[in-house]
Formats: sequence, structure tokens, C-alpha cells
Amino acid sequence: MLRSPAGLGHDGNKQYWDSLVPSYKGMELMHIPSILLIVFDWIIAAILIFFLLLIGRFYEIRFGSRSRFQLMLVPLALFVIAAVWDAAFVNNTTGDPLLDFVGALAPDLLFFLGGAILIALAYYLFKTMMRGRR
Repeated sequence: MLRSPAGLGHDGNKQYWDSLVPSYKGMELMHIPSILLIVFDWIIAAILIFFLLLIGRFYEIRFGSRSRFQLMLVPLALFVIAAVWDAAFVNNTTGDPLLDFVGALAPDLLFFLGGAILIALAYYLFKTMMRGRR
């Protein structure tokens, strides 16, 4: 049997172990920082995608080669929509921190679609920029 540390609780183990389990109010208080952290992470990813867009824009302006940098707005929008959907609605209904990135089909499909489009556009930008370098 597990024992509580000396001086913690007069009725033995039950009071000590119950004090370690967060209450419903404590779990609800952690919901807001969880949402903010998820959205903050995806804002950082969106900033990186925006920098990729700026690189494509610079290349198109400087060298006159069509880089289609405007299409980078598509994965950027998909990531932002999926992150807000995932953080505010999915995490709100489940309350399970394990479902932050896996579990709801619609945001996961948006993340997948945004990632696939981003990979294709980044590869196209790479090929466009390296075309004259060989």
C-alpha cells in the first residue's frame, strides 16, 4: 500500500493522493493556456511560411522569373484555419490534451493538405531558383 509523506493528511493515503489530482476547475483553467500555446506554435509556423513567400517575391522581382509566390497564401490560410479550428473547437469539446494534433478529421485534413501544397510550392520555388545555376 502506498503511504503518504509524514504530516500530510490525517486519514492516510486517500487525502494525500486526492490532493495530487487536479480539480475540474484546475483543469478548466489549463484550457486557456493550452489554446494559446497551440495557436502561438502555429503562428510561428505561419511566420516561417510568410518568409518563404517573401523569398519567392524577392526572387520574382529581382530576377524577373515567375515564382508564383502568391500561391503560398493557400497553405498559410489552411494552416491558420486548421490551427484555430483545432485549438478552439476540437480541444474545447474533447478537453483531452492528447487530441491537440491528432483526433479530429477535418483539421487534420487541412493540416495535411496545407503541408502537401507547401512542399510542392517550396520544391517549385527551389527548382525555379536553381534553374540557371547549373
